[in-house]
Amino acid sequence: MNFIKIMRQIFILTVILLIISGCRTIYLAQKLDSDISHIYPTVSYLDIKLDSEGNLPSNPYILEFENGNKKIVFCGVNHLSDDSDISNPMFSKIEDAFFSFKPDIAINEGGDISKKSYVSKQDALLKDGEIGLIKILCDSLKIKTVDGDPTVKFEFKELLKNYTKGEFLAYIVTERLMWGLKGQHITDNREIEKKYDVFIQNYIINKGGVELKNEERTFNFYKSNYKKLLKRPFNISQLEPTNPFEPKGKFQKIGRTSKEIRDQFLVRTIDNLLDTNDKVFIVFGGWHLLTCRPALEEIIKRKR
Repeated sequence: MNFIKIMRQIFILTVILLIISGCRTIYLAQKLDSDISHIYPTVSYLDIKLDSEGNLPSNPYILEFENGNKKIVFCGVNHLSDDSDISNPMFSKIEDAFFSFKPDIAINEGGDISKKSYVSKQDALLKDGEIGLIKILCDSLKIKTVDGDPTVKFEFKELLKNYTKGEFLAYIVTERLMWGLKGQHITDNREIEKKYDVFIQNYIINKGGVELKNEERTFNFYKSNYKKLLKRPFNISQLEPTNPFEPKGKFQKIGRTSKEIRDQFLVRTIDNLLDTNDKVFIVFGGWHLLTCRPALEEIIKRKR
């Protein structure tokens, strides 16, 4: 009898512990969901201050945020339209700021470059501009650089909740393929179409997880939707700027939505890195710096 009572008490105690453990797990999951769903304060792209050409006050435009041991240096850049312009003063200014700051970790724009390697600084600049530069700078200090962008699969899924596939492709292909081809001085339509086909298959479908019918994969589908949105035919020499500051038109609205998704992810990445690092160095498009400034001021003040 005593044995049965003991076993019953052990069983009851086990059930109680399981209930407590389950409640704790639910609490932690809810807290994590709450943290992830936090919306950081930002400035609307329609309200940030630039010159008439959409340029920053300087290139790079560098702001510092500091609270005790926690420090952020954000180098906001005007992306160069000529990939061969590797002697641009922007690069040396980024390098000077980096070595003056001596960060614990860095954040780059444009994807995971942790496994990339370059034979020289010139090679890095020619291939990837400021993204390549930050990688070789981090390698020189034996620190990591972290991707500040969400996965394209996540971004594309969010965009396609609000826009058709034609509208989505008209903007994303222009921003992430065509402006690059223009920078490389590629103007032959046959070569553009070949590059387009590879981009659609590798980036939009394979990496981005977007399902496209055969017709939706074609260069003509992109051009027709580009014309529909912008009321003029596609011409790479007169390419539409992916400018989020124009209040009229769905093309630019798509761009603002994309950037807002990326802004929230970027700030959350910085916020998380500050939990385990004191000095975070960021090189990103300067518009992101201007719109994210209130969020950066918020997270640097947080007690950790």
